[in-house]
Parts: sequence; structure tokens; C-alpha cells
Amino acid sequence: MEHLHHFNLNQDPFQNEPDLRFYVDSANHRDAQLRMERGLRQAKGLCVLTGEGGTGKTLLARRILDSLEEEMFDANLMVMLAGASDARSVLGRFARQVGVDDPSEDRSSLLAQLYEQLAIVREDGRHTVLILDDAHILSREAMAEVCGLLNLEYEDRRLLSLLLVGVPGLDVTLSHDPSLSARVDVRVQLAPLDLVNTRAYLSHRLSVVGGSADLFSEAAVSALFKLGRGRPRLLNTLADNALFEAYLEGQKQVDAVHVERSAGDLGVGSDPGTTYSQIPEARIPTGSAAAAAAPVASASAAPRMGVASDPNEDSALELSTVAAPGDEDDVDLSSLLDSGGDDGDLTVISMDDEAPPVAAGARNLDAEIDSGLGDLTDDLPIFATSNSARPTTAEATRVAFSDEISSTGDEIEDLFVELIEE
Repeated sequence: MEHLHHFNLNQDPFQNEPDLRFYVDSANHRDAQLRMERGLRQAKGLCVLTGEGGTGKTLLARRILDSLEEEMFDANLMVMLAGASDARSVLGRFARQVGVDDPSEDRSSLLAQLYEQLAIVREDGRHTVLILDDAHILSREAMAEVCGLLNLEYEDRRLLSLLLVGVPGLDVTLSHDPSLSARVDVRVQLAPLDLVNTRAYLSHRLSVVGGSADLFSEAAVSALFKLGRGRPRLLNTLADNALFEAYLEGQKQVDAVHVERSAGDLGVGSDPGTTYSQIPEARIPTGSAAAAAAPVASASAAPRMGVASDPNEDSALELSTVAAPGDEDDVDLSSLLDSGGDDGDLTVISMDDEAPPVAAGARNLDAEIDSGLGDLTDDLPIFATSNSARPTTAEATRVAFSDEISSTGDEIEDLFVELIEE
């Protein structure tokens, strides 16, 4: 490829192929390999290796397979495929790999064939190992059938060790069957690469194809680590596209801008599990019309009645709470009337028909008046009008008697006295 020659590379360094030449022995991968190999060499029954997608599980599985000596092991690696991962298909494929020429269609006969072949391997002084990559594809029934092979013994020794490799969902599948979960002898979760190992990973890949470690600037390495999230597969994809971006600009070194541009084209976001194409959850800004619909009162400080500010004020209503004496759940009419002040002015708050529903914890003024006044409310006049300074959808409307009623102060006072006496 022309862009590879531009950087003096004799091969694509970032291909996502299981080529062991590109395997990087990072601290995480080395630890996982040592633990898995220990379980297999001790003829443990069930070993489980999990990791997020793209963390290098497949290459590590091949590395483990390659490390098992033929003189001591009959090691087999099978990749599970969607649509061909039922118990019969898996057992039939395994039978062929261990040397069964014509696997039977009958389950019992097939298990007998497998037992005979595994016993031959044992008599030869070797131990059989089966590695299932992408084992999370297996159904619970197929998983139980495959793990049932661990019950096969010859001369009081287990005939098979099983290594399951898959995403963390594999642990969930095993946990649904307590008998299988209890049989796990070794379990390892492969962690992503950190920044130091990400730098070493890129350098090793470049060195294999004759490239220089400084082909990627420090800023580019940092961007690859952040956007690639320490997952080799995603690192390869981003690095490969960034190389091409730098080539298009005629640059000899890949910088952070090339990595970020590649991430944008691929739809890779900066946060784990996100992409640029995903729309973040809508947030209501403070002071918006939707925010204005929030409840005025809370359960911890429920107001008795809102007292508006100056009736001539054009700004938004400023409500304050007026505590009523006595029981918090009772309404004292005389206290409410006294709260109007010495000049006899009383502010009444009424809810518009189109006002939003009262939120949990907010006081229902109509219900409290009904419960506190009883039949008296049937004779009370209703004061409700629109506030010219606010839209009709406002939560509350204030009416000051001094503005809306032409009666004198004495007439208003007599009116309320009559209402109380009734």
C-alpha cells in the first residue's frame, strides 16, 4: 500500500488478525497467561478467561495454545460461531479435532467415541485441553453439555481440561447454573492496557514491520490511549486510520489531530461505551420554561398559602411560606385572614386550569380549603384572573383586592366578618 511505503513500513502494523508476531507481552496479558497455564498444566477441570471485547483475548488464547508442548498436551482451539454453537455441533467438531473419523449423530454413541479417543491420548502420556473462544455464544444447555465432558475419567484421572474464553457475560451464563459455577478452578478477567503498555504496544507493532517508535507523537499516543480505551482491537483500528490521515496531509509523523479525526469518522467517543453519533440525554437548562414548571413547595417545608410581592411588580412571582399555627395538617381560617396585614389587603392565589400537575410533596390548596372550611367554601366568592405580566400557563395568578375590587377597606372587612359568622 502506498501510504505504508510513505512511512517506510513493509507491512500493515495494525491489522486485526491473530498473528502471534504482533503479540505484546504486557503485564496484564502475562499475568493472565501464567494463571491459565498453571491451571491447564495441573490438569484443572474448568478455567475461565473473560475480558471486554477487543482486549486481546483471542490472541492470548492462541498464545496459550502455542505454549502447551505437544509431547505433554493434545491442545485444541475452537472458535464458537453463531448458528453453530449448539451442543451437538460443538461435540461433533471436538470429536473430529481429537481424531474421531466419523462422529455419531447419536448423543450416547458420540460421547462413547469421545471417551475412547481421550483415553487413547491419556495412555500416550498426554493430557487433552480444549479451548473454546467466544464461549459466551454458547447457550446454557450447550454450556452444560460441554462442561459435562469434565466428568470423563480414566484410571481415576480427569481426561480433559476446559478453558472458556469470552466477554464478561460468560460469567453470567455460568452463574445461572450453580453446578457449573462451583466447578470453576481458575478465573481471570483481562484488564485493558494502561498508558505505559499502550505505548509499548504501538512501538512493538511498528518494530515488527520495520517502523520507528516515534512515528506517533506523544500527543497521538495519549489520544490513542484515551479514545482506544486500552483495547488492542480499537487501538489498531484508530492507529491504522490515523496513519492514513497523516499520509493524506503529507506528514511523516502522526499527531493527535489525525487520531481525533479518525475517531470522529469512526464514530468513537471519548467516554467508554459512547460514540459521537449518540445524542446525550436532554438536559433542561436552569431558568427555562420547563424548569418553571417545577413544584414551588417541597414536602419538608409545605406552604400554607403563597403571599405575593408588591401587586404592581412586573417581575415573576416571588412566593414565600406563611406558617399556620397549630396542627400542620389543619387550616386555621383566622390565621389565614390575619396574615393579610393590618391594612386589610389579602392576596389570593388560584391555580390556572392548564397549570401543570402538582408534584409529589407539594400542597394541594383546594383540598386544604375544602377540609378546613367545609360547607363554608360554597358561599365564598371565587377570585381568579390572568396576570398580564406572565403567560396564561403560569403556575399561579395573584389578585390584590386593592387592584381588582373597587370596594372600600371597611366594606371588605365587613364582608369577611359576615363570612366568618356564617
